[in-house]
Order: sequence, then C-alpha cells, then structure tokens
Amino acid sequence: MGRTDSFGAAEIRQLRTELSWTQARLGLVIRVHRSTVSRWECARQTPSAKHRSSLASLRAATASNPPKPVKYVSAQARERAEILARLNGRRVVASVSGGKDSAAMSLYLHELGIDHDRVFLDTGWEHPDTYEYLRGELPAKLGPITWVRGERQMEELIRHKGMFPSRVIRFCTQHLKVQPMAKHLSALIDSGVDVVNAVGVRAAESAARAKLAPWEWQEAFDCEVWRPLLRWSEEEAIAIHQRHDLRPNPLYLAGALRVGCWPCIFARKSEVRLVAETDPQRIVRLKVLENEVAMAARQRADRNGRELKNAPTWFQNPTSSRTPDGRHDGSCWPIERVVEWSRSAPRGPLRSKDEFLFAAHLDGCMRWGLCDTGGAQDVEASA
Repeated sequence: MGRTDSFGAAEIRQLRTELSWTQARLGLVIRVHRSTVSRWECARQTPSAKHRSSLASLRAATASNPPKPVKYVSAQARERAEILARLNGRRVVASVSGGKDSAAMSLYLHELGIDHDRVFLDTGWEHPDTYEYLRGELPAKLGPITWVRGERQMEELIRHKGMFPSRVIRFCTQHLKVQPMAKHLSALIDSGVDVVNAVGVRAAESAARAKLAPWEWQEAFDCEVWRPLLRWSEEEAIAIHQRHDLRPNPLYLAGALRVGCWPCIFARKSEVRLVAETDPQRIVRLKVLENEVAMAARQRADRNGRELKNAPTWFQNPTSSRTPDGRHDGSCWPIERVVEWSRSAPRGPLRSKDEFLFAAHLDGCMRWGLCDTGGAQDVEASA
C-alpha cells in the first residue's frame, strides 16, 4: 500500500498541524463537512479513496518544508506534546461543576499550559455554598466561568412535566445538562471553532466509568470528549488542589461525598441526612414539590379512569425491596419518611462503613488533609 493510502487519524491531525488549519478549513478545501474531518481524526471514519488523494496532495505540498522534531526533557513535557498534538488547535471547553474532580482537571490544564474555556451547567438545584464557590473562589483561581442554563431549571422542569426524574426516566440529565451543553458547543462549532469537551471523570469512581476511554466521539455534542483525569486517583485530585492552594467546595468539608444536585435522586443515605441537618429549607421545597406533583398525578389518573396507587415522590423506596419477579416494587417514599430513614442506625456488614461516611467533620477535613485529628485508621477503628 502506498503512502497515498495511509491516512489514519494521527496523520490527518499531523497534516492539519503542518498546515495550521482548522477542521472547518480542511473540510472546505477537500469538500467535506467539518464533523467528517473530526470523525476522521477520532478514527470514527476513514477517508474515501478520493479524499485520501486530496489529503495526499496537501501533504505533498508541505513535504518540502517539514516540521523540525522537538525534544522534550521531562515526562510532563512529553505528555503535553502528545496532548497538544491530539488537540491540534481545537478549543478545549471544560465542564466545571464546582466539585473536586472538575476543578482538578482545570488546574491540570493550567499546569500543562493548555488554554481552555470553563462552563458550568446550572440546574437551579445546587447547594447555595456551591453557587457561592462558583462565583468566588473557583473563578479567582481558575479564571472566568461561563454559566449555561436550559430553558427550564429543576423545579420548573418538574412542574412542567408533572413528574419527577427516576431511575428509568432521567429527564433531568437530558434537559439540564446534555441539551444545554450541546447547544453551547453547537454555537461555537457553527461559528467556525473546532472544539473538544473536557470532563473531569475518574475510572475509580465506578465500574461503568472504568470502561470509558480517555478520548471518545460524542454524537450528542458533535465533537470529541476528552477525559484528562480518567486514570487519576482521588488522592491526586486532592493533591493538585493543595499545590495550587485552592480550598475545596465547602460541602466536602461538611461531609458531602459528591457535589451536584442537592439532593440528587440517587443520593446516599448519608447525603440525605446531611441535607436534612444542614439545609432544612431544601426539605420543605421538596415537600411542596411532592404535593404539587402528586396532585397533578391524581388529576391524570382521574382523567384516564385509573387508580393512583403510589403518589410520585422525589425518592423511590430507598430500601430497594423487590417483587417476587426480581423487580423493584416501585413504591415511593415521601420526603419526611426518607429523612427519618436517613437518621436510622446502619445495619449489617455496611454498619462501620456507613458510620465512617457519616463522620462528616472528620471525613471531610481528613480526606483533604486540612485538619490534624488523626488518621483514617483511627476513624475506622472507632466506627
């Protein structure tokens, strides 16, 4: 096979580097859409024989003036060179949530000298401390953060639909996260900007995330997604905060295990308890929502001549009881009952683990190395 036929993803990216062209300009010259060039560079598609010939002609035109090889003396410099080659001039749009991993990702990009936009997707359902953090300490350290919102925010969206998001129907993710980000990225792409969406997820967080790739084409966003921290540990994420003297989101120091919707429909027992103890007004808002959605559900049932067996609530049965056929029984618990359950003593083999998670002031400060109250072994031994 001749050199004319050997146009893989890396070679196309290299050609664009030599030409100093955007994906849109290369696509215009060889008569394909920008997204087609992006798919070639992500190895999602391969150029046709006609397009390989066009690419070969462009490469031949630059062959008389090849780039000089550059030597890098450190591992970080080599890593930066590899990343820059993959980015190939594309603008990095980093998703920032106010949590430790997305902040660590932005700090890491700063360390590598990679310029990037920072975007926060506002659901309208975050903790007030998170909003304050995103307006104050975080942009002061990372740089300006663009706030992006969907057409409706959480409470308005639930009232509009007359239902709550659930394990099966997670409309909150689509309406509050995916669609607003897709619209934001689309505006950049339509203006002629080649983009990459950087997200701060780590493989160690779950079995599902462990299967993710560092680079992946995302159809919903019509661009490539980059996961710079995929192989990082939690300790590394904490360490980069400490290197840059960035205080973590105050919720971690209060004992929260994650930052995001307050609470998420998948909140853990300890997180529900933390909401009830530190933000009782949020529980009141949930109770009001549950009453309104239950009324809408009863009206729908009456119109359809059906009996409403379970009034919809924010949380489904957190005890995960199952019917004889192995399915969740689908029962819903009102927020007052969930709060009562969250305050109950843990049972069984998870007792010590749950109590460790409940040690809010110890767990939060110790995980971040911000207090001097003993090691993790001391906490586990006393649980």
